[in-house]
Amino acid sequence: MKFNDGDRVKVKPHVWWPNGGVGVVSLPPEYVKEALGGEVELSSTQRTMAGKDRIMTSVWIDFDEPAMDCSDDGPYLGGEVSLEYLEHI
Repeated sequence: MKFNDGDRVKVKPHVWWPNGGVGVVSLPPEYVKEALGGEVELSSTQRTMAGKDRIMTSVWIDFDEPAMDCSDDGPYLGGEVSLEYLEHI
C-alpha cells in the first residue's frame, strides 16, 4: 500500500505505538534528519530498511494529538510507523 505526503491515516495499536493514533503522513522534520547524521535517506515520505528477517517500510506521521510510544518517553508530536500498522482514513 502506498502512502503519500498529506494522506490522513489511522495508526493501528501495536507494540511500538500501543495506543495507536491519527495523523498525517509527512516528511520527517529537519531535527530528525540531523539527529541521524545523514546516515539514512529521508527525502521521501516512505523509507525502506532491511530488518533482521524481513524488509520494513515506514512513513513519518504527524499526529493530530501527541501519542505515546512503547518507551514511555513521550508523548510525541510525530513518529515513524511501519506501513503494516497504517490504514487510510
